[in-house]
Amino acid sequence: MLSNTNHAILQSIIDNLPSGVTMFDADQRLVAYNQQVRTLLDFPDELFAHGMPTLHDFALFNARRGEYGPGDPEKQARAVCDRAHKQQAHVFERQRPDGTVLEIRGTPLPTGGFVSIYTDVTERKRTEREARRLAVYLDAVINALPQGVTVIDEHLVIRLWNRSFEQLLDLPEGLMKPGVTFEDVARSNALRGEYGDVDVEAKVSEATALARQFLPHRLIRQRPNGRTLEIEGSALSIDGQIRGFVTTYTDITELRDTQGALERLNTELDQRVTQRTRALQDLNKELESFTYSVSHDLRTPLRSIQGFSTLLLETEADKLSEQGRTSLQRIQSNAGRMGSLITDLLSMAQHSRKDLDLQRVDLSEVAQVVAAELQRGDPGRRADWRIEPGLWVQADLGLVLLVLQNLLGNAWKYSAQRDVAVIELSRSGGTDGMCWFELRDNGAGFDMQYADQLFQPFKRLHRPNEFEGTGIGLAIVQRILHRHGGSVTGQAEVGQGALFRFCLPCAQAELPQGL
Repeated sequence: MLSNTNHAILQSIIDNLPSGVTMFDADQRLVAYNQQVRTLLDFPDELFAHGMPTLHDFALFNARRGEYGPGDPEKQARAVCDRAHKQQAHVFERQRPDGTVLEIRGTPLPTGGFVSIYTDVTERKRTEREARRLAVYLDAVINALPQGVTVIDEHLVIRLWNRSFEQLLDLPEGLMKPGVTFEDVARSNALRGEYGDVDVEAKVSEATALARQFLPHRLIRQRPNGRTLEIEGSALSIDGQIRGFVTTYTDITELRDTQGALERLNTELDQRVTQRTRALQDLNKELESFTYSVSHDLRTPLRSIQGFSTLLLETEADKLSEQGRTSLQRIQSNAGRMGSLITDLLSMAQHSRKDLDLQRVDLSEVAQVVAAELQRGDPGRRADWRIEPGLWVQADLGLVLLVLQNLLGNAWKYSAQRDVAVIELSRSGGTDGMCWFELRDNGAGFDMQYADQLFQPFKRLHRPNEFEGTGIGLAIVQRILHRHGGSVTGQAEVGQGALFRFCLPCAQAELPQGL
């Protein structure tokens, strides 16, 4: 039996332990315990109401509340007491009905009793399960990677690797196992000729010494089988200390083959572009020479035709019949129309070659200028110009002016028979950086069955005696818009006016200074 003093010392010690403690004597009667064991095992006060309980009291109480699972409580309690009589040290875990996991350690006493330590290991077990689960996940992930992976510790022991690493390097079966080192793999590679014709041990020593520096590295290595590997390593830092490195092995054979093919293709394309550019430059020079030649060679006889026909009308009119004078007048008219055609053709060729000077252009302001010019040319006509303000585009100002001169000019021309011409320019939306605009008029319109001829040179949808023109204007408009990445369409109904929709790159108005 313990003296009162010794018992007090013992109780003081076990009361300050984090684990639950029980001490039973040789008769299996409780002689000491701490509050922690009562908390861990949920022992109620009534269990201790009649003094210190016995091991049988504890075991029977636990059995009756299902601590040991299904079975006869008396038999379960006797089994616990029988095991205790054997006086053998033991360690086991028990999961309580509430899910708590207890680790129970029993140690026999020299006096015949025993001490038991009860520790709540629920969190530890949860952590262990989570660690096992994460280990399974990690193994699944790295073995699913097409890249080879190795993790090497500070002693150059390969702690982790995947199947792709073994396959990409064609490592011998059985080489990769727990405890294998960087040096072992390097020696296997050297013996199999992976580094070429080298002194095996010298190469292994060199590679091992370099690996011990744990320096980040990236290299390309072509294997004897013709495959190309990209090998990249980075230091592994744990708690701020270098503890090894992680290396990845990527088969880039197809990628390098593709890059080589692309480089060859780019070289070939560059050569083709150079040849085509030179050919286009030569062609442009020929076209320029041709257009100037056409201009000179055609205008000279035209001027002669117009000059002589005018001279005939002035000097020989009284000698000519009415039919003769009419024929001369027709000759003059057609020569003039031929001159206009030549001028328009040269204009179309010139603007097809002109370099674009892109800038922010206020389409509304340009339209107002063109409208004013048209109105001054025929001040007696009444017109309702409806030009939406703030229509900004990114374009060549000179070419935009030419587009509006043709479009607004056509609207003005074909609405000449209206008492009041209504001409409207407005925005109709935008997409992919392009702004769409609509130009409407209440003029003569046209038959949509001939709409496919709208933008073809020399194709006119009205007779010359109805409306003058050469049939070049809309072709010029289309070419200019195409050069800006835009387009144009037209639709109409005879006698009900026309609608032209066109687009140009959008541009925003400048912000006020200071914003």
